[in-house]
Parts: sequence; C-alpha cells; structure tokens
Amino acid sequence: MIIKLKRLAQAGTILCALILSGCVSQADIQKSFGQMYNVPTSGVSQFDKTKFIRVSKMFCSNIVAFELYQDTPKHNRGTILLDAGTKTITNIGNGKALHIKIDGKIHSFESTDIITEHDEHIYDYGVTTPFSHKTFVIPEPVIREIALSKEFLVKLNLLNNTYVEGKCSPETLTEYKAANQNSSWSKDVTQEHIDTSNKITALYGFRKFVTMMDSTTW
Repeated sequence: MIIKLKRLAQAGTILCALILSGCVSQADIQKSFGQMYNVPTSGVSQFDKTKFIRVSKMFCSNIVAFELYQDTPKHNRGTILLDAGTKTITNIGNGKALHIKIDGKIHSFESTDIITEHDEHIYDYGVTTPFSHKTFVIPEPVIREIALSKEFLVKLNLLNNTYVEGKCSPETLTEYKAANQNSSWSKDVTQEHIDTSNKITALYGFRKFVTMMDSTTW
C-alpha cells in the first residue's frame, strides 16, 4: 500500500494519511501513530513506592510540544507539571509565557524555570527532534477542563520577543478541505483519514492523561 503523509505548516495542522492502495491497513497506521504521538508511560518508584504517570510527544500544529507529568505528591496537592516548548532549538520567554485558550477562555501561566531546557524526542531508527521547553505548574482542574474541551489553542512567548502558536484540537473535514483546496491530493481525503490523523492532536493526549489519573490507585 502507498501511504502519502503530508504535514501542514499552518494553524490546524494535522498529519494526514492517505491510503491509496491496499497493503497497510488503517489499524497499522493508528498503531504507528500510537508509538509516535501522545505516548503514555507510568510506573512506581522502587525507592519510596511513589507512583507516576506521564504523556509525552503531544503536539499542536506540529510546532508547540507538550509533556504532562504527575506523581503521588503532586496528585495529593492537585497539581500537574506541564513541559511546554517547541520542536526547534530556541529559548522560552520569561514571565507569563504560556497562554492556553480553552473554548474561548484564556489561562496564562508563568514558569519558575530561569533558563530553557533543551532535550530531544527520540523515535524509532535513531530519529530525534529537538524539544526546547520550560516547566509550568498547572492546577488539575485546568487539565480536566482542557480534556473536556472542543477547541484548544496555545500561544507560547519566546525570549526574542516573538511567539509560536498552534491548534491542539481536531480539525474537521470541511476545515481541512478549505485550507487545502488548491492541493491536487486533498480531494482523496475522507472523513476516515481525518478521524485517524486527528488522533495525534494534543487534545487526545490530555484526555489520555486524565484517564490515567482517574484509573491510577494513588
């Protein structure tokens, strides 16, 4: 099967999988996405039996990157750590640099980090991408509010007085076709393709994280 993958460098970016012949199934594509995006991990410390949950590789418009983390002490305090950054080597701004818009309601957060951390996302076959980020302490109700939302947008201030922004929630077929009406291959995109590619949006990662919180016996 031939799979055509195209990243869209605009608000509402999705990874669109076009199945043009019949060797690889939709299930295979979803499995591959599950190893690359919104990746969950959990465990227990051997030292003090502290439990932790994490969802990493969450992306908004393939620009902004998130990682969520909670352990037993943070659960007891009702807080969650959100690493927010970019898929480029850059520096995150100071002050209230993170702005989250949830169904029209804006929340702004300030990191206690003085400098930007520079890590990598690691994929199969040794492929890596940069992850420049700061850590923000987010109240648990805000994360739950995001998970229940329909539209989730983000704006992240950078140190050079610029910013990046992205859409973290799904795109509709109508929105996709309107944004790509001049593309010769967009006519082949169906609702099934949109449903599959939307599963890599960060909103699904937040929903997965909330499910993990609620299913963990802290």
